[in-house]
Amino acid sequence: MSTRFSRHARTATLAAAALALAAVSCQKVISIDLNNANPQMVTEAIVTDQPGPYTVSLSKSGDYFTPSLYFPPVTHAFVTIADNLGVTDTLKETLPGAYHTSVLHGGQGRTYYLRVVAEGKEYDAISTMPPRVPIDTLVALRTRQSDGDQVYNLYVIFKDPPEPGNYYRMNLRVSVPISPDSIDGRRYHLYNDKLTNGNEAAVKIRMRNHFQPGDTVWVDLLSIDKASYDYFNTLNNILTSDRSPTSLAPANPNTNLTNGALGYFAAYSMDSKMIVLQ
Repeated sequence: MSTRFSRHARTATLAAAALALAAVSCQKVISIDLNNANPQMVTEAIVTDQPGPYTVSLSKSGDYFTPSLYFPPVTHAFVTIADNLGVTDTLKETLPGAYHTSVLHGGQGRTYYLRVVAEGKEYDAISTMPPRVPIDTLVALRTRQSDGDQVYNLYVIFKDPPEPGNYYRMNLRVSVPISPDSIDGRRYHLYNDKLTNGNEAAVKIRMRNHFQPGDTVWVDLLSIDKASYDYFNTLNNILTSDRSPTSLAPANPNTNLTNGALGYFAAYSMDSKMIVLQ
């Protein structure tokens, strides 16, 4: 599960670094210099409450004017993840640019500290793993559109904890061969409890007409911290921008990484549930 999550986030992060043409007015949005921008470190790192190992991926961003599908891995870096209980894990590079933990165990409520030293620079980030919030129910309702096509509306129902400031990402996995962002046009499905704190939440995801009765949908409800929410929220905005010549100057999603690095470090807990469409 953690590998799938990292790959999807990696693809979108790198695409945003090379192609995005919308800026979001929040703190720590890093603008790219269009005059042949120098490659920047791209870090994608996660810790979950699922069994490890956990992965840190390091690469370099591309030039805006010469986009490429190849992003050079950053090798021979020194990477550690520590928690607030005193455990420090020095990650091993198993593939070029891919570093894996060996002793660290993800736990709800713990704070994790990432440190990357590469090419003479140090990058740091902090993320706290929220408690897991279970999915109560998945409901899929089939409706007919005005053009006659039938689509499913999927409702993810869960009880938000009484404490304010809870943030979620819903990761959908489906049995049909489509990309995640073709489900409803958004790659990342996010939710916060600003309007429903402490109450039952029913998050609607409108699924396009790729789906038929008998298809299986898995939903992972990720409980994430605010920094992770801000990252994916601004990334969503960039990926869904019109990318027209009159758009604002390019920018990257909010990041919790220091020293000008792109990407994110996220510690999250997860609950999963599946439904067969009727």
